[in-house]
Amino acid sequence: MSTSNAVTWAIESAHTHIGFSVRHLGLTSTPGVFKQFAAQVELDEDRLEDAKVNFEVEVASLDTALEIRDEHLRGADWFDAATHPKAVFASRAVRRTGEDTFVIEGDLTLRGIAQPVSFDAALTGRAVNPWSQKPVLGFEATGSISRSAFGMGLFPGALADDVRLSIQIELTHTS
Repeated sequence: MSTSNAVTWAIESAHTHIGFSVRHLGLTSTPGVFKQFAAQVELDEDRLEDAKVNFEVEVASLDTALEIRDEHLRGADWFDAATHPKAVFASRAVRRTGEDTFVIEGDLTLRGIAQPVSFDAALTGRAVNPWSQKPVLGFEATGSISRSAFGMGLFPGALADDVRLSIQIELTHTS
């Protein structure tokens, strides 16, 4: 893998969104977001398939718009934020599937359990930020995980095991 032109891109947190949703009783999807996160992305704009992506999410920053549910989700039955404060994703490979589409494969560690995860990703655009005059890139990625694989198997009849993940990210060239 040639990454000689790879540079680190900074995450633009004000224009980045990390969301999740899970089906409730097979009727509706309950959405949520994580409000605190960090990422390190190294890429060469001409060889996006050589990118390296690492995300850290503060699990206690979750928000489902219902505080009593959020407190329960932060507890030992679910995310166990006191013992495992971060969810960490580290990419292993990025595979090009089209001109601007990719599959990002990596490992997600949640509650101290590491599992392989893949995301379908798309480059949504390139621009120059009019304020900083630096190049910016936009990406969207979606994937899913089995919550029970990470030790969160409560209420199997009420909540789907499949949790959908959705990420919109804006990156700024650091130099």
